[in-house]
Amino acid sequence: MVRLLLCLTFGVTVYFLIYAGIMTFSPRRRYQERLESLFAEDTASDKDTALDRKQITRFIADHLSKLFAPKSLREGIQQQLLQAGIPLRAEEYISFCLALILILPIGIYLLSHNFWLAIVAVVIGSLLPGWYVNHQKTLRLNTLNQQLGDALVTMANALRAGFGFQQAMDSVRKELPPPISSEFAWTLREMNLGFSTEESLENLSKRVPSEDLDMVVTGIIIQRQVGGDLAQILDNISSTIRERTRIKREVRVLTAQGRMSGILIGLLPVFLIAALLVINPSYFEIMITDSRGIAMLAVAVVMEITGFLVIRRLTQIDF
Repeated sequence: MVRLLLCLTFGVTVYFLIYAGIMTFSPRRRYQERLESLFAEDTASDKDTALDRKQITRFIADHLSKLFAPKSLREGIQQQLLQAGIPLRAEEYISFCLALILILPIGIYLLSHNFWLAIVAVVIGSLLPGWYVNHQKTLRLNTLNQQLGDALVTMANALRAGFGFQQAMDSVRKELPPPISSEFAWTLREMNLGFSTEESLENLSKRVPSEDLDMVVTGIIIQRQVGGDLAQILDNISSTIRERTRIKREVRVLTAQGRMSGILIGLLPVFLIAALLVINPSYFEIMITDSRGIAMLAVAVVMEITGFLVIRRLTQIDF
């Protein structure tokens, strides 16, 4: 009976998860919503119709997220998703994490009947979404920093040709690929909606946690306050950013071996313990049942964390 309930729970959760993913990333849904917003009529009868499956999925996601995450946490997650360029709402992300934590262990336990393997799956399901978001955020930020020098050169050339500041930003939006074109498009949209140039640039700096972009925003705001040749200022900042990028690449090459050592020191014992729990759980049980084994594990964890932090501090160079 318990196994039947687990199978039913697993099947229903997989169905809703797949359906939510399809509805979230489907371009057809976005086009349909845009058409409905353009041609919708102000009829109360249409608004009072029964909820469709998309609305039910959103309703469940919203209430699950409110149950497990406070508003401040949801706002922080939404900011992280925006910086990573992931087209998800915070409520959908939280619901996906909860579903992953439930689905993966139940499915693995039904297939293998290994309790420790299910526990490993819980840990993986808990860490995998956050790792993916951080990875996408870092990748997007690095790409934007690489595009920033070309964007400044494009803006400087447009200013020398007689264009205004907003037209120079629009030329970057048209000529360069995402993510910098999408961020500049967002900033231009804010300016067109009535935000001042300074406010729009400050919002851009808040959305993108880049020191190079902060330098650009600060230079443009100072120029607008005190005057000067903006094209020359952008050229100087572009040269500085290119030099900083070159130095960062050289430092990453020189510290690659140390960073790899830190990663191996931190992850190798974890993978080894997980493999022992999956292959032969009885071989490792003495480490968590005997007081001496627990003490040895505690000392090992402290030493591993200390070694990882020391190596990270040695290989982390601030610019």
